[in-house]
Parts: sequence; structure tokens; C-alpha cells
Amino acid sequence: MRPRRGDRHVRLPGPQRGFGLGKVLVVLLLVVFFVSLGIKMAPSYLTYYQVRNIMERVVERPELAGAGSRAVLAAVTRQLGIDAVSSVDAKDFHLSREGEDTLLNLDYMVQQHVGFNVDVLMHFEHSVALPRP
Repeated sequence: MRPRRGDRHVRLPGPQRGFGLGKVLVVLLLVVFFVSLGIKMAPSYLTYYQVRNIMERVVERPELAGAGSRAVLAAVTRQLGIDAVSSVDAKDFHLSREGEDTLLNLDYMVQQHVGFNVDVLMHFEHSVALPRP
């Protein structure tokens, strides 16, 4: 007997389709993995944005216009100490010339253990131009 238009309970032909328990567990496992990965990587990214902010503040200082590389690096190191940033130090900074501009460059890597034998390697770079005298 074929279902008619007005019937309330119409059965679909074939088996029902949808998300089974296996698929739900796989999706849940992936969500937990990426959330835990984000939690482990977040402090490194927060430190990177803090160091970028320090670099922006240091190059805005008028007394550093035309200053030598030692004075600029000393100001950055001093500000890192004030802001209690311990994972980045003076060896991660260097000055370079690009045309007429002098750039303060940051380049460092952070290795974070995720679990088992899996580590995440994060590479951070940033450059700011020093003011001209």
C-alpha cells in the first residue's frame, strides 16, 4: 500500500541515515585535540604579541632616533625585563639596513610539547623601522 499525501506517518524507503556513535566520537576526539593544541600554543602566541607591542613602544621613543644598535637593543632588553618576558632575550633581536631605513628584527622559535612524542615548532618573526634622526 502506497502512502497518500495526507497520511501522518510516512515511512522512508531504506535505512535511516545520520550521524552514528562512531562519527560523533571521531568529531569529539578531533575537537578535543584541537582545543588542547590551542591551549598549549596560546601562551607562546601571547608572548609574541607582547614582544611585538614592546618593539612598537621602544621605537617610538624619541631618544632612540639615530641611536646605535647597542642602545636600541639595551632599551628592548630593559623593556623585556620590565614586562617580565623571559622566553625572549637580546639574542633574538638584530638590526639591519634596508635602503634608507634601519629595521629592528625579531626572529625566534618556540618548541612546545603536545603529547606522546609530538612537539609543535612555532617560528615568530617581526620587524619595525627605527625612526630617522
